[in-house]
Amino acid sequence: KDELLEGGLRIPAIARWPGHIKPGSKTDQVAISMDWVPTLLEAGGAQADPAYPLDGISLLPNLTGKAAPVPRKLFWRFHANDQMAMRDGDMKWLKIRNNDFLFNVVVDPLERAQLKARQPDVYQRLLAEYKDWNTTMLPVDPKANTSYNSGKQLADHYGIDG
Repeated sequence: KDELLEGGLRIPAIARWPGHIKPGSKTDQVAISMDWVPTLLEAGGAQADPAYPLDGISLLPNLTGKAAPVPRKLFWRFHANDQMAMRDGDMKWLKIRNNDFLFNVVVDPLERAQLKARQPDVYQRLLAEYKDWNTTMLPVDPKANTSYNSGKQLADHYGIDG
């Protein structure tokens, strides 16, 4: 969980709410941890303070089977190894140090097929959208202490040395 590869981001979630969420049901809704606050607020009949808008969406319509999955654009930054990522639909742009990639994470969840050269228009669009989003964020603190594993510790860390 110390990287922005799918192995660090993609996790299942389980929700149980008798009388509201059908046992054994599932959704393919793309979600991020920021979605849980709006989901729990809606489940409790509350709303966020308008002065402090939330970044996520409520997953309640998807969990209760009242809505189909909606397309999402998700963004991440992680100080360790200068990691950045963006997912738009099935496509994901990923940067780790000076290496950047484009993957279709639905058909290739292990992120093995580099699509950057085969789909340069998608690569450029995601990169530009990430840069635009990043200008709205606080700068990353270069003194932030984040631990991570290096290429000396994990064999599948492409281009990451100690």
